[in-house]
Amino acid sequence: MQFIRYFDLSPLPWKNGLGLTREIGLVASDTLAAGFRFRMSRAVIDGQAAFSRYPGVRRWLVLARGSALELRFDGQPTRQLDRVGEFCAFSGDDVVEGVPLDGPSEDFNLMLADPELDAELIVRPLVGSMILHQPAKAWLVFHLLDGQAHLQGTALAIAAGDTLWMDPTAADRIAARIDGGGNALIVVITPRSAR
Repeated sequence: MQFIRYFDLSPLPWKNGLGLTREIGLVASDTLAAGFRFRMSRAVIDGQAAFSRYPGVRRWLVLARGSALELRFDGQPTRQLDRVGEFCAFSGDDVVEGVPLDGPSEDFNLMLADPELDAELIVRPLVGSMILHQPAKAWLVFHLLDGQAHLQGTALAIAAGDTLWMDPTAADRIAARIDGGGNALIVVITPRSAR
């Protein structure tokens, strides 16, 4: 298990240079055009900005903090994320602009480039205890959107924006038990061959 603190993440320019992102982690690839199998990051959107294009990549954007965010798609209906935890899935081929509606917003991004992988995003309220179940051969990521949490059996305090990243194991397992309060995002990345 890897613990990734939000405040340890260095801001980097977007691929198109129009914003800043903090990379949480990725699984690299030498064969895919994107250079990764999948990648997770956080980005602040403080003004209207076109998103970087990632041809052939599946994308999910989750409102993680701040004001409502409007997503404007070329030739498609506009979508609006009003509350922390709301998310939108779209293609990296799409022409998309992000427009914060009441001041800056921050989003969690999942980009999945490997066609042999599938992703499931689950937003859950954290009230008391939560058991994290990790399917065999799957990556499991716990990201705290807001609130505070604690990893049972350790002194580890988890703050808003922090992440627990668990690489695949051969068998299903209980990966962790979390105590706390807030809103949690759980991401499960599974090879299609394991289904």
